[in-house]
Amino acid sequence: MPRRARAPILTGMRTTTTRRAAALTTCGLLLASGATATAAQAASYRGKTSGGSSIGFSLSGKRISRISTTVPTSCVETTGSFATTAGAELFQPPGSFTVGRTSKVKALQPAAMNQAIKATKNYTVTTRTAGRGRIGGKLAVNFSYLRPGASIYQSYVWICSGSASFTAKAR
Repeated sequence: MPRRARAPILTGMRTTTTRRAAALTTCGLLLASGATATAAQAASYRGKTSGGSSIGFSLSGKRISRISTTVPTSCVETTGSFATTAGAELFQPPGSFTVGRTSKVKALQPAAMNQAIKATKNYTVTTRTAGRGRIGGKLAVNFSYLRPGASIYQSYVWICSGSASFTAKAR
C-alpha cells in the first residue's frame, strides 16, 4: 500500500516536469520566431562608393545600421613640416541612422592611418532615397593623432579627413 501512495506523487511530479518542459519549449519557439521576424524585416544593402570601394549596411524600416566600407583619407602633419600622407580609412560608425537625415557620431576605434592605434573618429552620415529601391548619401570621417618624434620633447600632430558618396541597392 505505501507504494501506491507514492506512485501518484511521482506521476504528478513527472506531469509537472513535462508541463514545464513544454512551456519552456513554447517560449523558446516564440522567441526564435520573433528573432526571425526581426531579421526578416532588416534588408541587406550592397553598393559602391565614389572612392571605388564596396559598401554594405542593413536597412530596417527607415534606419540604416552596420555600415561598413572604406573612404579615401588624407592626413597632414600640423606642427612644422606639413608632410602629407594618403590612404584608405575604415568607415564603421556605431549605431543607426535615419534615411533622409544627417547624423553625427563619435567612436574610439583603431585608425588605419595611425598604424591601427585607437583614435576618436568623428563620423558624419547623410542618407537619402535614390529611387528604384536604392539608398544614397555621403559619408565623412575625421580624426587626429599624435606621433612621437626623435626626442622626448618632439611630437607630431596629424589631422586626417576623408569622405565619399555612395549608392546601394537591396540584395
